Amino acid sequence: MLAKRSVDASAFDRTLALMNRAFDGANVEGWESLVAGLELPDRDDRHVLAAAIVGDAQSIVTFNLKDFPAHQLEPHHVDAIHPDSFLLDLLDLAPGLTLAALRKQAGRMRRPPMDLSSLLNRLERSGAPGFAEEVRRSTSI
Repeated sequence: MLAKRSVDASAFDRTLALMNRAFDGANVEGWESLVAGLELPDRDDRHVLAAAIVGDAQSIVTFNLKDFPAHQLEPHHVDAIHPDSFLLDLLDLAPGLTLAALRKQAGRMRRPPMDLSSLLNRLERSGAPGFAEEVRRSTSI
């Protein structure tokens, strides 16, 4: 049995506020009325597509591609993309910014501390092996 962890409400509120500031426009409201008219293999994923439509997103980044088939997304001008492909696109479009963000993220890791190589190992294990390999190749790590 998993033990439930209590969440410090003030820490949660602070983290949520930081996330909302860091990702301006990521909080989408007013999607609820679209859900009933959407069809996806998993009905529980319809809110994701509804939020993408209302938020005018071009893509849904997900490991769960099978539940977001292209023929059901195309009418809404949205595509589904695997996180590894998305990160590779970012690296291709803005290599300097992407590598700087990775180095910054690695430098902020405390538990456990990480260098760029360790962060890439974690990304590889988490489902972005192509991205990790390409960063290693381009940085000679």
